[in-house]
Amino acid sequence: MKHIKICAALAVLLLCGASALAATEPNTKTIEETTTYESDTLTITIDRWCYAFNNTELRFFVANVYTQSPDQLQTAFAGEEYSKDNAEATSAIAERHDAVLAINGDYYNYKDKNGLVIRNGVLYRDAASTRDQLTILEDGTFIALPSGTYEEGEGQKYIDEGVVQSFTFGPLLVNDGEAVELPSKYIISTKDTVREPRTAIGQVDENHYVLIVADGRRDGWSDRGMTLQELQKVFVEQGCRVAYNLDGGGSATMVLNGQLVNKTSGSRERNVSDIIYFVK
Repeated sequence: MKHIKICAALAVLLLCGASALAATEPNTKTIEETTTYESDTLTITIDRWCYAFNNTELRFFVANVYTQSPDQLQTAFAGEEYSKDNAEATSAIAERHDAVLAINGDYYNYKDKNGLVIRNGVLYRDAASTRDQLTILEDGTFIALPSGTYEEGEGQKYIDEGVVQSFTFGPLLVNDGEAVELPSKYIISTKDTVREPRTAIGQVDENHYVLIVADGRRDGWSDRGMTLQELQKVFVEQGCRVAYNLDGGGSATMVLNGQLVNKTSGSRERNVSDIIYFVK
């Protein structure tokens, strides 16, 4: 049994004392719409937020996902194989795997072939990395690997310790429930003035995950995007113990039951190398 419900949510004010300001009021965050999905084993609530500031607006989607079993969190490659050449739309990969909710992954071949790539318990790459990485254990626990804590050649050790997924984009956003200090130099800009479409994932506790996709580069909808610092703050507000940034920009995509949740920055979905998804 399952059902999906979309509600025009009451404006929930976070930054101002008044209780019913419109989303266009300056310096306010409001929930504009809430979509829910329920089955016997999976519950998803997606809130569409609007943040109005400086005569512009940011729209982002916060999905709280409650699973019955940790193996409901899965990953998949474009073309069903680890390859530098394969790329497909998030929705196309998701459809093939009967995904209920899916987001684009970490673009594991972004710029260079670095870091630890484990997907669904299989080791695909075990290379040096200066980036923050994220691992997921078979019980669903998120374990951060800050830059400098992973060494090339340790991949099998992580498999033996129960790691079933790993990601190598970053940066790490939240660890031990607190926003971490972002590196001054990274593969993407970490400046607090840089706004981009974003995709990121976090964990609150056992079988409770938070996925965030922020739109951007869409005039009149979400003009510029979200800073990494704002992304950190939302994950902390959601109660996440660990949160990690994934590939963003034109790749930022969220799909629920085959339908796009967000508005991608381009006229259509960008093809990506991999996805993270949840099944019933």
